[in-house]
Amino acid sequence: MRHSQKGASFFGWLALIALIIFGLVIAMKLVPIYLDHFAMREMITKVNEDPTIKINSIRDFNKYIEKGLQINSIRDIDPREAIKITASGSNAYTVQIAYEVRTPALQNVDLLVHFDETHIVRPIK
Repeated sequence: MRHSQKGASFFGWLALIALIIFGLVIAMKLVPIYLDHFAMREMITKVNEDPTIKINSIRDFNKYIEKGLQINSIRDIDPREAIKITASGSNAYTVQIAYEVRTPALQNVDLLVHFDETHIVRPIK
């Protein structure tokens, strides 16, 4: 009577553990990039909801964004290159967030994350 092996072999477990570690390393590289982006997006969309934020011009909006990036410790994004603000009508602004973040993954392999979104912002007066 012959008995066959049940369960995963040593090499099967080794491959599974290697894939899990690879996924965790990639996640450790990508999660901070997305957290910074979500914080920046929240800061911009908060202008629509918070009446205590006083924005009367594009200059005020730029100062607000630079201060928010400093408070949230977002130093990898240059707001002058990544964020374009234009006036659209009376008391409304179009904010375009467009930038890329490149981070090294392995020796000569980089991870590239591209963000491009537009928000219409109407400050509450």
